[in-house]
Amino acid sequence: MTALKKFERLESLGLWKETETSQKVETVVSFGKSSLVISDHKDTPLTHWALGAIEIVTSDEGCTIYAPDKEHTETLEITDQTMNRAIEKVRKEIRRPRSHRGRIRLLSAGAIVTSLGLLSIFWLPKALADYTTSAITDAKSREIGAKLMPYINQYAGTPCRKGETLTSVRKLEDRLIGGEHSTLFISDLGARKSMHLPGGIILANKTLVENYDGAEILAGYVLMEKALQHESPALHTLFLEAGPIATISFLVTGEIKGDVLEQFAKDRITGAMSQPDSVALLELFKSTNLPSIPFAKTLNASDATQALIDGNPVTGPYEPLLTDPQWLALQTICEN
Repeated sequence: MTALKKFERLESLGLWKETETSQKVETVVSFGKSSLVISDHKDTPLTHWALGAIEIVTSDEGCTIYAPDKEHTETLEITDQTMNRAIEKVRKEIRRPRSHRGRIRLLSAGAIVTSLGLLSIFWLPKALADYTTSAITDAKSREIGAKLMPYINQYAGTPCRKGETLTSVRKLEDRLIGGEHSTLFISDLGARKSMHLPGGIILANKTLVENYDGAEILAGYVLMEKALQHESPALHTLFLEAGPIATISFLVTGEIKGDVLEQFAKDRITGAMSQPDSVALLELFKSTNLPSIPFAKTLNASDATQALIDGNPVTGPYEPLLTDPQWLALQTICEN
């Protein structure tokens, strides 16, 4: 993202409140790959906010107060105008297509699909979802993912944040997901182990952290969601479930209604989990130099499960995902 690269070395001071009742803490604010990083004066990260989800609480007389979501319980106060302008520029960049060509493509597609889609509304929903998924930009996909998060949080709770665990989460992201915009969150997902959302967001259940002795099980579910991102993208599922009318409306306006997002979030949390093609998943285990057997043993017995055991790509020593202290710290990420 051009705007983000321009400001990636920019830093400023800020006053951070973890909760409504917390004292304000002076922090250092800087840009990460796809997030705003809030650190103490020893450069230890305290938290990170997804840039696409940042909300402006108030802006008055040179002072802007931000929040990471619509709940506004956690806040950050910044008076540095250069940083405020940078944050606003990056937020706008995430919320719009990268170029005028993207806008023209959406508008042109909307005009074409509106005229033809009305004729095929009841027999071509998959083709319409296919086209729409391929037509939108990565920036728009990340915007949709950011807009979905508050609805997911209604059913799953806000993602767990704890300053000393963020380094471990980032280390897992780099090893397992990679890419500039992918983001891993640990949440209380109820009975669901994991899920993925548009824009490279992967959510893992806190039980995968709290109930095991190492990070291999958590890693397996993250790799499973990464495989599903390619095999059955959440963005495609969203348009397929939204239906032709809502999809055509998106192509014309570039917006998805809140009730559509809320229903999708509910279906995502309560719906049955899918398992990707075993060959593709084994390739991800191989590329990250991790054994597939620990993850496979947590699944219900099936031919696919047996394939993950028989095809285990790593039988000898491998680089640990985290050190023992990092894993023990990560297991406390959802503790108050």
